Amino acid sequence: MFCKQSVRCTRTSHTKKRMTMRSCRSLILTFPILVLVLSLPLTGQELLPLDQIKPGMKGKGLTVFSGYQPEEFDIEVVEVMHNFYPKRSLILVSLESENVRFTGVAAGMSGSPIYLDGKLAGALSYSISVFLKKPLAGVTPIHEMIEIVDREASRAQELANFTPAGENKFLEMALDLTEPAWERFIPQTLFQKKSQFSEQFQPLMIPLAFAGFQPRLIEQAKDLLQPAGFMAVNGGTVANENTSADQLVPGAAIGAVLLRGDADVDAIGTVTYRNDNRVLAFGHPFFDLGPVNMPMALAKILTIVPSEFNAFKIGASANVLGALRQDRTTGIYGEVGQTSPLIPMRVVYTSEAGQESSFYFEFTDEPAISTLMPLVLRFVLVNTLESARLATGENSLQVDGEIRLHEGAKIKLENFYPGMLPLSGQGFLNGILQSTGEIAGALGAVMANDLKPVKISGVDLRFTSLPGWRYATIEQVWLDRSVAEAGDTVTVFSRVKAYRGPETVVQKKLVIPAGIDGSFLTVTAAGARELTRLEQQFFPGRFSPRSFEQLAALLNQRRRNDALYVQLSMPDRGLIVEGDELTSLPPTAYAILQSQNLKGNTSFARQRVLEEASQRVAFSSASSKKNADDKPYAISGMKTIRVRVK
Repeated sequence: MFCKQSVRCTRTSHTKKRMTMRSCRSLILTFPILVLVLSLPLTGQELLPLDQIKPGMKGKGLTVFSGYQPEEFDIEVVEVMHNFYPKRSLILVSLESENVRFTGVAAGMSGSPIYLDGKLAGALSYSISVFLKKPLAGVTPIHEMIEIVDREASRAQELANFTPAGENKFLEMALDLTEPAWERFIPQTLFQKKSQFSEQFQPLMIPLAFAGFQPRLIEQAKDLLQPAGFMAVNGGTVANENTSADQLVPGAAIGAVLLRGDADVDAIGTVTYRNDNRVLAFGHPFFDLGPVNMPMALAKILTIVPSEFNAFKIGASANVLGALRQDRTTGIYGEVGQTSPLIPMRVVYTSEAGQESSFYFEFTDEPAISTLMPLVLRFVLVNTLESARLATGENSLQVDGEIRLHEGAKIKLENFYPGMLPLSGQGFLNGILQSTGEIAGALGAVMANDLKPVKISGVDLRFTSLPGWRYATIEQVWLDRSVAEAGDTVTVFSRVKAYRGPETVVQKKLVIPAGIDGSFLTVTAAGARELTRLEQQFFPGRFSPRSFEQLAALLNQRRRNDALYVQLSMPDRGLIVEGDELTSLPPTAYAILQSQNLKGNTSFARQRVLEEASQRVAFSSASSKKNADDKPYAISGMKTIRVRVK
């Protein structure tokens, strides 16, 4: 348990034993708070009960303004707000010293310990409005933070009752059923936990330091993350600096690691209290998730950017020293020496000239933020590709990769993406944005699935760049006959034109199955996107998997963009139950089901696919019709035609 009483200094070194009482008293009188914290990093401090805190009391706070060393600032108690939150209180303080008057209450100061009468009173944690004439802040009482530790004892029971982090909208983007817009990656359910406070009193914003990212992407992240109380900022890296767990003292900067490697993403805050290997920080929730398991690191503050609107710290995580174990309303709790699982992700980029660039990342394996990580990983992939490419120009991308699961299963990540893909009435979709959107969507569909707990052992991706906008459009389709008999082979002709290039006619044969005499069949020639979206209209239940095995099959059986698909189908009276398809129901049974209000995991299937074939399209070069361009082209568009079966 945390020490809730005064803990006296115990000198262990021979040198400290010989210190005189006079020199010790002189040192303490000169630096009363700072010396206590820095000389006794592994012991608890005496705590001040809330009922002893009165308006007008003056005290000290600790936070890092630059580097690793905490510095003091002066505060004065304005008032104690009881029932600020149900059965929670807030201490209102004014910031008095020049260093904090200049910076204001900055994002990243969350958790800065506040001392009154030499005792720990709480953690700086809340901002009060903006454009104040005098810096005011809210302080979470320390006794309310220490309650978090008691929750660690019931960790196993809470994790046993864990529910998924919220909506899983990633499958639609993974299957290209909807455009992978940045806004669709916002984890609404997760972010709603962060928006349940009044406008006047808000938790201090948490700087989310993006190190190794392009400024344009950081601005994009800022717009998406700000509503949830995060401030995306440029981060840095800490290279070859000797740091240790002993530096993780009250007032020191602390980082919650989301991603590290050739780029880093860390949430920056401040340590409030440390007792042995146990640490409290922030004074308000990270996400208010309960039990978690995420890497915890010492952080270095590069500077504080002053602003009347929103001052913030720029920081970078140093060594990972432990693990965050609890994320609660009154703060976060971590343990030094604990470890957290990280998922490796390897990315290889091959340029048009054949030059390879390799990148390595590790990202947190915390299930409670599984709806946030796809957004972070998409930023990482876009940043990686644009950095390796040194531009965002007209290059197409061949992707080969996989998501490896602990039990040995794999989710394939293989497709082709043109430099620009035309969207009906919406302009063009950049190949980098499309590929990273679908990959991040697939990762999200797996990580945030509510069907079965799964563990990812690794992600491997290889991007091969090809010059130009390599896409072609289906212009026309026709058959070698309009009437056929069961058992006949019908040849489908599709005229396809490359963007700013030649055209070609693709032939594909389909066999009319037996037992459908007197029917009209539909022949569809289409690209992967158009055919999959058409399929969603006719078979909506097919895209609502009821088991993880069905989900994995959907992801692994995705159609490829660089193939022309030819499909033979007919109207049907079918049902999809629990993801499984029942075709050609008897008319009476189908009529009865139609008259009922089907609920649950059942939907109608209005079409039945009889046969489907695919083929890559090659175009003859302009110089010689004998030399075909065998590099892939993305196929777009859709044409249909009917054939009558006698």
